[in-house]
Amino acid sequence: MFEKNIYDQYGLYCDEKYQFGQYEGFRSGSRFYVLMPSLRRHDHLWVQLEWAERLKGRGVPQIAELVTDTAGNMVTRVDGVQQLLFQLPEEEDRSGLSEGEALAMMHEFGDGWVPEVNDLHLYGRWLSFWETRMEQLEAFHHTIDQRLQKTAFDQQFLYTFPYYLGRAETAMQWLVEEGKEHTLPPFHGTVNHTRFKPGAWMAADENRTQVKLPLSFVYDHPARDVGECLRYCYEQDDLAFETEFLEAYARGQTFQPQMWALVGARLIFPLTYVELMEEHYLNEGTNEDRTKTDEVQFEQLLEREERYMQRVSQCLRDTLPRSAEGHWFMRDRSFVQ
Repeated sequence: MFEKNIYDQYGLYCDEKYQFGQYEGFRSGSRFYVLMPSLRRHDHLWVQLEWAERLKGRGVPQIAELVTDTAGNMVTRVDGVQQLLFQLPEEEDRSGLSEGEALAMMHEFGDGWVPEVNDLHLYGRWLSFWETRMEQLEAFHHTIDQRLQKTAFDQQFLYTFPYYLGRAETAMQWLVEEGKEHTLPPFHGTVNHTRFKPGAWMAADENRTQVKLPLSFVYDHPARDVGECLRYCYEQDDLAFETEFLEAYARGQTFQPQMWALVGARLIFPLTYVELMEEHYLNEGTNEDRTKTDEVQFEQLLEREERYMQRVSQCLRDTLPRSAEGHWFMRDRSFVQ
């Protein structure tokens, strides 16, 4: 069915199927393609594709290109799902740039390209977003607390929520007092990613590295990408990549104190915890296997919490010593007996 859909819609033969992370892809002749669900409105897509073209025009390598179907449509139904097809670059990546260097180039060349689409414009809005998400978790907490029968996941949520609420409040305080988000100059954001991490740019093979997918682009402060990359490194204990990434990024962009303060706010905000609670309670009861997976992920998150915060504390002490000498990391935050 997949192969027939591809030929009927795009006139392409599927010679070999691939799995690119969470996405399906295929090879047709010497060319590689990847399918991505169409989750945003067309005005979002036009902005992201415009950013992609601008970045390619400025010399940023390895950006995937949208392929329209035989009728000229951007969005096509494949296997019953509305999807977009992207062709991965055919040429080898000869830039020699590491992920950190390529990201710094993207941030430099994408500076000031402000979208008119509100959902893609995240610059200067972290505080309001975080407040909204924590309010939702507080509502979940109240609802779960009233239940007569509680699952093991519910019990863990009720037990740990006060700690993570405190961590979120600390992040928001840091964002205002140290990051001074409210003083950010207008239009100084740049092209970022929804969640950047090592390997976020897919590779079809060893000759086609660092392929960037336009659907992951958003407009925000570069501290977003840097902070999310460090979050991943600290959660996965990949300190070697952290060092390599920061050194490479610094070759293309200068780290200013406010940049580090904003990175610190992102690292302190418990985004992984928040996303897990949102996913679990917004989809509660829909999939028993998903519930078991959530429980495992919850346990893993709690197990690495102390080590993660030690990494964050050390990072900020190294980069912002005067700020980190204060009360931010000094008091005991442990909740694990």
